[in-house]
Order: sequence, then C-alpha cells, then structure tokens
Amino acid sequence: MNRTVAQDEAQRWVDILASVGVETDRKTLVAEVLRVSRKTGKARNQAIKAWRKFERPLGMGQRWALFTFTDPYPGRMVIEGMGADGAWGELYRAPARGEPDLVDLLNYRRMRGLWDDAGDRPYPGKLFGRWVTWLGGRIFSMYPDVDAMRIRFDRVEVSPPTKRLPAAAEETVYQQERYREDYR
Repeated sequence: MNRTVAQDEAQRWVDILASVGVETDRKTLVAEVLRVSRKTGKARNQAIKAWRKFERPLGMGQRWALFTFTDPYPGRMVIEGMGADGAWGELYRAPARGEPDLVDLLNYRRMRGLWDDAGDRPYPGKLFGRWVTWLGGRIFSMYPDVDAMRIRFDRVEVSPPTKRLPAAAEETVYQQERYREDYR
C-alpha cells in the first residue's frame, strides 16, 4: 500500500461501501482484503498445483488478486505505417483507437499474452517477433500504400480518477519494424 494509486483506490472502495451502508476505514478494509486474499491464494495454489510445470513453457504465469490496481506506468501499444512520402502515420493506438479494420483484428487477437512490459520478461521474446511479422503481413495486405510498419510500446502515466495529472510525454520503451519488401 505504499503507492498513492493503491491508497486512493482503497479509499475509493471505503467510500463505495459507505454509500451502501457498510462502514469501514481504509486500514480495516486493506487488512480484511489481505486476509481473504491469503486464504483464497492458498486455495488457488492447491487447485493449480498439478498444472505448475506448464506455467513457464506456456506463458501461464499470470497472477490475480482482489481489489487489484493498475500499474501507474503501463506500456501502450502503438502501430504506425510509413507511406511513400517517408512519413510515419498512426494506424492503431491502444486501447482500440485507429483504423477500424485494424482495431477489429487486434481486439479479436488479444495480443496481451505475447509481452507485458510489467511482467517477468523485460523485453519481448521470439513469439512477439513472430507476431509482429504476422501482423506486418496483414497490414501490408490491408493497406497497399503502407511500405513499412512499426510497433512500439510507449510508457504512459496513469492516475486515479480522483486525481487527474497533466498529460505527460510518452516515452518509447521498445519498438520493432517490418518492411513491405521483406514480404515479397
């Protein structure tokens, strides 16, 4: 509970509970959530014990918790295309903003498991590179005027709904490019 985001989120839940007649304070709520989380975590661990050996090879290491809060500095996927004039233009920006065909494709594919910059892999692996190659082929067939495409992850700052921060510059933390000529 050291992060401001977590403290604000816990207070938000105290306020929500108070609005429906449940009186508590932030310290008590957090203690109770942690107590219940420990018990449910033990039950979950027992339930999936037989499947543990498959976690690493299949990338199934995601954890869960009650009352989770967002990473205050998540990565945002941005896909750009470059035309004949050499200028890069945005084709897609998460969440679900951009060219309608590309938004539909990416929403269907749900690429989140390929690389999560907040996860245990500091940089994308082979599977992500293969996915970028596959997506490049799709983009080049969907958009004949695009000669190059790149996927990048920008670090953004997220604030709780109660405290809006001024828009900060996004910092690119990783990118890969593909060129139409490589697909001929």
